[in-house]
Amino acid sequence: MTAPTTAPPGPTGPTGPAGPDTRRWLIRRLVVLLAATVLACGALLTAYYGVSRWADEVPDRTVPAMGHVAATQRALEQSLEAARTALGSRSAVTEGAGEDYRVKINAASRSLEKAVSTTVAGPGGRSILDTVVGQVGAYDFLIGQAARSGTDTKLRNAYLQYADSTLHRDQFGVIPRLDNVQDKQAGVLHAQATSGWLVKLVWCAALVLWAGLLWLLADTQRFLRHRFHRRFNGPLAGATVLVAVFVPLLVSAAVLLQEDLGRARDEVRGGHVPADRLQSAVDAHLAGAHWLASGPLLIPEVAVVTAALVVIGLQPRLEEYRFGRAGQHPGRRFRLFETTTVLCAVWLVLFTAVGSSDRPTEHRGRINVLASWTDAEGARFRKVLDAYSRKYHVHVDYQGTTAIREVLLSRLNAGNPPDIAILPSLGEVGEYLKQKPSPRKLTPVLKETLRKYDPLWAPRFNGEVYAIAVKADLKSVVWYDSTLRRSPRTLAEQGGGQWCAGMGGDATSGWPGTDWIEDILLQQSGTQAYEQWARGGLPWTEGAVSQAWEAFGKVFTKESAAAALKNDWGQKLFSPDRCTLQHQASFARTADYTRRAAFAPTREVLPAIARSPAATEVSADFATLFANEGERAAAAEDLMRFLTTKEGQQAWAEVPGEAKEDRNTTNPERPFFVTKGAPVPDPGTERVNAAISRAFTGPQPKCLDASDMMPLRMRFAFQHGVLDYLSDPGPEKQREVLAYLEEVRKELTSDAPEVPTPRVCE
Repeated sequence: MTAPTTAPPGPTGPTGPAGPDTRRWLIRRLVVLLAATVLACGALLTAYYGVSRWADEVPDRTVPAMGHVAATQRALEQSLEAARTALGSRSAVTEGAGEDYRVKINAASRSLEKAVSTTVAGPGGRSILDTVVGQVGAYDFLIGQAARSGTDTKLRNAYLQYADSTLHRDQFGVIPRLDNVQDKQAGVLHAQATSGWLVKLVWCAALVLWAGLLWLLADTQRFLRHRFHRRFNGPLAGATVLVAVFVPLLVSAAVLLQEDLGRARDEVRGGHVPADRLQSAVDAHLAGAHWLASGPLLIPEVAVVTAALVVIGLQPRLEEYRFGRAGQHPGRRFRLFETTTVLCAVWLVLFTAVGSSDRPTEHRGRINVLASWTDAEGARFRKVLDAYSRKYHVHVDYQGTTAIREVLLSRLNAGNPPDIAILPSLGEVGEYLKQKPSPRKLTPVLKETLRKYDPLWAPRFNGEVYAIAVKADLKSVVWYDSTLRRSPRTLAEQGGGQWCAGMGGDATSGWPGTDWIEDILLQQSGTQAYEQWARGGLPWTEGAVSQAWEAFGKVFTKESAAAALKNDWGQKLFSPDRCTLQHQASFARTADYTRRAAFAPTREVLPAIARSPAATEVSADFATLFANEGERAAAAEDLMRFLTTKEGQQAWAEVPGEAKEDRNTTNPERPFFVTKGAPVPDPGTERVNAAISRAFTGPQPKCLDASDMMPLRMRFAFQHGVLDYLSDPGPEKQREVLAYLEEVRKELTSDAPEVPTPRVCE
């Protein structure tokens, strides 16, 4: 009998010994190929998105936003030149600043409006632009004042100089602020047009996964040819060719798109293209960017086609082994599942990380604060805001500007008030109570905190507190150079050339002169007349007010008056022209003042004005709260309370970090506080600061700055009157100016004030 024939151990039969192992291998390979396809295409999608996500944003939003800022700057610069040309011509008396100026300032306003609505500089940039809107209004007002100066060239040139300062003042002028916004937007453009390390990492991962997928496809075909003796698997070969060709094309498109974005960025940042041609220049570089950016739409389609070809290629081989029973290996299945899950998780993390860079960094909270402090004062205030931010984890956008009235009014009219506004005058607080939105009542917010304030520093309007003094300054003082070994009275007797006077203050130019007249009137006529005048109860053309103006006129010669018109208020004692005296508030202190200078009451330097009992003029900056609801309101309330605490005041008053190493530091620009229990200067190291602090607690009556208590129209008329007088000081000009101011007073007092003026003196 012939023995039965044994079936060969070859791989061809579904029931042969290789059947179960082959089926398990095919199932695992199908899963691996599908997972590799998903991971590779997902990584490619993430990587390409990292390059293409800004292809539309750059030409459609970022570049236009930068163009609007550049156009605003260009129009403002041209408007100033147009105003100078027009006001220097013979037709200036009838035509004023001229038609060309109006065209340029209108163009600047339109571009600025677009810049505000389209900016990509984030909340901080938007806050800066809101400030610029008000400053442009102040600039336009100063040009208007120059035009109204008529044939008075000294006054006209002074106003043009103040307008120039409003535009170009370092850090805080309109142009530097716009430069700041442009730098922020350029940073955004750079990020949009540059592939960061994370995008490059994703590209590396995508290419590795792509190479792995190609290897898997090739290895699968090699295995099938060996096991099934078939040289060619059409679907798998198609999948291999598709992946091998598509990815290099995709990489080439990504590189080309990145280069186009880079050229557009360089075009914008180079500054060689005028603002009106910036958009067209960028569009030329990004002409093909829109179709290049469509790459992510093709990647899922390629992934689906590749996966389908893999299934079509392997499914027939699986069908051949459908009756074979594959052994159960849970551990292997689990490891395969675990590996696939981890790879998918990594892909999702990378995709999320790349996508999350679209959004700006968020803080736990964000509020904005508006005040008049700039330069060293602004840097000091920033310290207390930083201390608050660290404690409450709230970001504070601070804007400091001397054009605070124009900025605040523009924001109120736009329905976008700052959360907190710190105002330099109570007259403004009363005006804003008539606005919508208006400052909030502070009694429910501060409660027990108000007990630390005397009535002068927490004034009541119709019985309610809407503002509190967070910083105060002494005004009835004269600074002198103590190294000259001569008394300030002796120096004053030498004439007006000894005074370091400057009237420039951008939008508020003239206020140093109003301080002079207020102090003289207080020393000559006493607190009762001073308060009556501040409330609008004294005529300007006679009596105490007229006498104060006469005394003011005796201080200045024509030469010193002309210099005062030209100089900024920050004119220093230790300047090259060696002026030796300065009538200025305590906020004028610098390191030189706190080391070399000394101060004396004005009445001791000018004894002729000391006709009434001694009194001291003071000023304060009053914080008001506009934030009304939600988390912003709660954060703003916390800041209002923090400004009155000893912790906040110490952060504000401490020696700056960069000066702590200097053992001789005298802590210049230190603020002074009026709350009970506030920190006081060290008399050992801060001689001048300690003397000023003692003056606040001395027995002499104290009166708030009179012009700060007046209605805004009266205050600005007063400031303009001082400048007008100094352009040609003398009895005739004085009568002309005072007659104008008296007309304004009568117009204002003809209508009963809606908000009574709070206490002026205590």
